Order: sequence, then structure tokens, then C-alpha cells
Amino acid sequence: MLSQLIVAPIALLITAFISSIVLKGRKCNIVVSLLSAIASFLMVWIGLNVFLTNKPLSYSIILYRVEGLTLGLNRLIFVVDHLSALFSIALGILGFAVSIYTVKYMELYIGHESLRFFGINYSSFLLMMYLVITAYDIVWFIVFWELMTVTSQFLVSFEKERTAARVAGCKYFFMAKVSSELIIVFILIVIIYLTRFDTSFYAIRFTLSLLARAYPGIAALLFVILFIGLGVKATIYPLHSWLPDAHSEAPSNVSALLSGIMVKMAVYMMARSFYWFAPSLVHVALIKPILEVL
Repeated sequence: MLSQLIVAPIALLITAFISSIVLKGRKCNIVVSLLSAIASFLMVWIGLNVFLTNKPLSYSIILYRVEGLTLGLNRLIFVVDHLSALFSIALGILGFAVSIYTVKYMELYIGHESLRFFGINYSSFLLMMYLVITAYDIVWFIVFWELMTVTSQFLVSFEKERTAARVAGCKYFFMAKVSSELIIVFILIVIIYLTRFDTSFYAIRFTLSLLARAYPGIAALLFVILFIGLGVKATIYPLHSWLPDAHSEAPSNVSALLSGIMVKMAVYMMARSFYWFAPSLVHVALIKPILEVL
């Protein structure tokens, strides 16, 4: 079934993660890089398939069955719509190129740093970015978002013997954590007061669209909080101060992923929030006042 291919990159990257635990040295680097390259190629294929067929792909996994309040943690819903497909293609293209480059580049660290540690975090980093753009539940989104932050922080400070690398990693981590907490505030407000504990993207879209029509000021305030939180990850001025240190201290392949696609994960959620969650908010709070002035 075509929709089941959504989990193919996930399976490959989990395999790469396990290989990093079992293998070490040059062999570990080669296996992880090749598995990551194949997973990235499949991301591109999945995204192109959505655009060419004009049909979103979806797949759900029940983790456990339980009665009562679950906050969506008992299931995983993966959906690749046109927005997810666009970022999946971008992530896949860059992930493929960087993974191929990593095969040779990481040989510089043999005998100096742990390639096993790098492989664990590199495969996890790619996996979390893919899960961020395909998970269709707001609680799982923030779980994968936080794990993406943690794994990328370890990659930034990969050369742990260098003080500058450790400082850059810590600076990035704490700034990213502050932004994540702002996002969590937004999510908790939405879940507790608006969606009645339904954490799916569909429920949030319906609820926020109603809120934007009834109370545009309150809806605008919620999205301002979200925008500030995402702004740190997107390196929007003046929230970008972690970027120069992180990019200069991270290995070259990691720096390419940070600047090429990770900062775009925040752009993805901005697009999801302002255009897909509550498109009426954009009209009521932004477009309508401008038209009235004109």
C-alpha cells in the first residue's frame, strides 16, 4: 500500500540508529551514511508522489489501546499533504547530499572523536526532522521538535574537547529551549481551553478557525506567542545570535543541515499555523485592516 511508504524512511533511520550502536569506526560511518542517504531519497520520492498524484498520503499506528484521556500519545498519525511534501523534498535532497558527503568527510575524525556517537545523533536528527513534518498531532510534534533540538545540540558540540564547541552547543540549546517553552505555552492553551484535549491537527484547525472568526484579537495573541517561539529556531533577527557560533563550531556536514533545512522546520510550522490552522485569522487580523485603509 502506497501510504505505508511514509514509514519507510523512519524504518531506515531507526536501522541506522541501531547500526550505530552495534558498529563503530569507519564501518559505522559508512553504514549510517548509506542508510540515511536511502531514507532521504525515499523522502524525495514520497513528496514528489504527493505532488504528481495530487493525493495526500496518510498512515496511522496504534501504540497502545487505553480508555480515557490520552492526549494523542496512544497513536501516531502520519500525513504527507502538499505542505509536508514540499519540506519532505527539501529535507530529502539535502539529507541525501549531506549523507553521501559524510561518508568521506567523517574520516577526518577517526581516532579523534566517536563516530558511533555521531551516527546515533546524525540518524536521529534526520529522523526527528522527518517526523516533525509528517506527524499530524500537536503533542507528538512538540515531542519530536524537542528531540530534534537535543540531537542537533549534540552534533553542534560534537568536537567536545574544544571549549568553543561546547559553549556554542550550550548557547544554542538554551535559546532553543526557551523558544520551545513558548511553543508549549501556545499548545497547552490550545489543548486545554480550545480543543477539549483533542490534539489532532484537524481538531486544532477547526477550533482555531472558529476562534479567529469570533475573537480575532485573542487568536492573534496566541499566534504572536507561537511566532516568537518559532522565531528562535528560524533565526529571525534579533533572535538569531546562536546561529553564528553553532555554524562555525559544528562539523561542515552538520552545519549544512542546520542552515539548509533545520531552521526551515520553524518555517514549516509557521506556514502550517498561519495558512492552514487558521487562514481566516490572516484575513481578519492582517488583510482586512489593510484593505480598509486602502
